[in-house]
Amino acid sequence: MEVTGTVFEYNPKTLNLEAIFNMRLARFTEQIEEIVNEAVQEMKIATEIGKVSSRWQKVELLMEPYFKDGKDRGFLLVPQDDLKLELEDTLLNLQTIAGSRFIGEFVRDVSYWDKTLNLVMECLDMWSTVQRKWQYLESIFIGAEDIRLQLPDEAKKFDAIDKQFIGIMKATAQERLIVAACTQDDKLGTLSDISDRLDKSQKSLTDYLDTKRNAFARFFFISADELLSILGSSDPTNIQAHMLKLFDNVKFLGFGRGNRTITGQESSEREKYAYVTPTPIEGPVEVWMTNVEDEMHASLLKITKAGVYAYGHETRTEWLKGQIGMVALVSSQIFWTYGVEDAFRSVKNGKKYAIKELASKLSAELTTMVAMVRTDLDKNTRSKVNTMLILDVHGRDIVDSFVRESVMNAKEFAWESQLRFYWDKDVDNCIIRQCTGSFQYGYEYMGLNGRLVITELTDRCYMTLTQALTFKLGGAPAGPAGTGKTETTKDLAKGLALPCFVINCGDGLDYKAMASIFAGLVQVGAWGCFDEFNRINIEVLSVVSAQLKAIQNGIVYMDEFADIGMANPIRIKRVAGFATCGFFSKFAFAVL
Repeated sequence: MEVTGTVFEYNPKTLNLEAIFNMRLARFTEQIEEIVNEAVQEMKIATEIGKVSSRWQKVELLMEPYFKDGKDRGFLLVPQDDLKLELEDTLLNLQTIAGSRFIGEFVRDVSYWDKTLNLVMECLDMWSTVQRKWQYLESIFIGAEDIRLQLPDEAKKFDAIDKQFIGIMKATAQERLIVAACTQDDKLGTLSDISDRLDKSQKSLTDYLDTKRNAFARFFFISADELLSILGSSDPTNIQAHMLKLFDNVKFLGFGRGNRTITGQESSEREKYAYVTPTPIEGPVEVWMTNVEDEMHASLLKITKAGVYAYGHETRTEWLKGQIGMVALVSSQIFWTYGVEDAFRSVKNGKKYAIKELASKLSAELTTMVAMVRTDLDKNTRSKVNTMLILDVHGRDIVDSFVRESVMNAKEFAWESQLRFYWDKDVDNCIIRQCTGSFQYGYEYMGLNGRLVITELTDRCYMTLTQALTFKLGGAPAGPAGTGKTETTKDLAKGLALPCFVINCGDGLDYKAMASIFAGLVQVGAWGCFDEFNRINIEVLSVVSAQLKAIQNGIVYMDEFADIGMANPIRIKRVAGFATCGFFSKFAFAVL
């Protein structure tokens, strides 16, 4: 009426087509078309807002009853994926409406629903996060009495959170309308506060686990959930499921006297050996597991010493049957080294055919082993003979090369470059030497996990890595995929009886995860072989390089302290390392 200057009464019963024609509205075609178009667009907006309002005033949260150990623990949110997708579509539609030039009459309604549904979306995300954190910590603080006893303050704090969260879920189950549930009583703020408190409980739990890992460093190589399953159980046999991750090839511990002592260890191949002194299970798990590790080293030292002594008092075949695999290998290598150097001394004393005689003797021993492997042997003995054959063939080939090349002196590089094993009476221990490097045998139980066939390239890799260890550096084996870089590194670790942990790197490794791995390696005195190291993000690599430098500096400082009498040099020289990046001393972590 304003635009056309006409006056009429809008009554659907009396306003007919004739009345409209009498107004002569054709004079204002453009203006009327604009008004009609605006009305049509406003009607569409009103319809969409009506749909949003009618839909989201009726939507309910999806919930289900939650029971734990037969007890009613309230309710849990069912995954709300479909609702979230619908929410996203609705919010996108509201944004489209808000961009229309015909929004004027509906600004308040559109703004209300946009703000409300965004709050619902944010609240649902926070709710899911809180529920996930709560469920994880509930299994620890509610289900494990041992953890509650060791963390009483955190258990009380979690009990308060637990009570509040269960109360929220039960109240929500009574009023499931999603808008009301997410917008009333500052639900988002309440959930955010619970989330922060759960994070603090999680941090306290992580700090607690770190104290356990620092007490027994091999715990660094299992996940938090696995460690919690160990700590949360009063049954010491629960450790069995994780032994292969903690030790190189220890699958089972031998339990005795009502599971109150550890009597020995068993490998994956079912080879067993008994501790010289059974270890009592007393105190926290990290304490008696440290005692288990120490007794493993002590027992294997004594067993190896006895095996070396027995080597010269029995036939080789009978002796082999009575020894565990790793003792047989190291004893055989000790006597091979002694035999070669004794032949060199004989040559020096005028017996010029001593090397040839040794070559004949080694060939005869090899023939005996070949004959033995053809007999009816049990599985473990056959594994020992097979591995002995690998080392015997290599030892014979080395001596044969000395005969061909007229190597007559123990000072020649052809001999110095070999991995040589000695029983040093001064320290009463097995010492391995190669070139300028000298290492103490590690006595990590290896079972019957076999050895690689030794080639000239293998020897060169060994020499490179041992010299890197000598100079407190790392090794970086390079070559095409599948050529044995990792296996060669692991095989050298087996030869030195040191634990070697293989870590497959990728984008998921951050500097904290790397620091945790490094902390475990330096405290255990283990080798770490990092496969696909270049896949780590470059931002992380820059931090890792600083971590490695700090560790290498720590090793150097420890040796300097040892030189001036501030530490035990024999213990410090028990060095372990990791291929690709750097090497660790067992005590470097204390310096860092």
